[in-house]
Amino acid sequence: MLPRGLLATTDMGLDLVRFWRSSGAGLRLTQEVVLPKGSGPRHGVWHPSGHLYVVTELSREVFVLTPDAEGRWRVVSGEPLLGTLEGDTAAELSTSRDGTVLYAGVRGSDTIGVLAVRGAGEALQFTALAEAGTHWPRHHVVVNDTLLVAGQLADEIVSLPLDARTGVPGRVRHRTASPSPTRLLPMR
Repeated sequence: MLPRGLLATTDMGLDLVRFWRSSGAGLRLTQEVVLPKGSGPRHGVWHPSGHLYVVTELSREVFVLTPDAEGRWRVVSGEPLLGTLEGDTAAELSTSRDGTVLYAGVRGSDTIGVLAVRGAGEALQFTALAEAGTHWPRHHVVVNDTLLVAGQLADEIVSLPLDARTGVPGRVRHRTASPSPTRLLPMR
């Protein structure tokens, strides 16, 4: 969900990000943004700067989309998740509490890509590829100073402390058994 009744969806098969407008008659397609062939856009996260960040499952990149003055969306930059392995697949994308860091889960090598948000949100800088601490990190959320990671194939949820200066996750602080977790919802 984006501001002013706009919705964004990803289409892995066609490498598209679609934008929809909510109206009394339902949803109306307003635009399609094409990402590189074979990238497989998976998840997006809205940033307070007005940018939409999209992680791609197959090419393991994070793209930055922004609207122009007329409200037409376009890709302004992209950043690969360096150090990931051929055959890895990216999963979830989330932001730090203050919006200065992005976290991208990578299944296969079981890592978390860490990217710094630069400029006015239009650029990203890859800063680290950290161990996820569990097998098949399907989903993750930031809660206070901790990254909670759902290890789908490990049947557990792990907590990783986040470095206050860099935002990089540290070693596993705690493990909690959970059968095949695929989504975490923080209690507010």
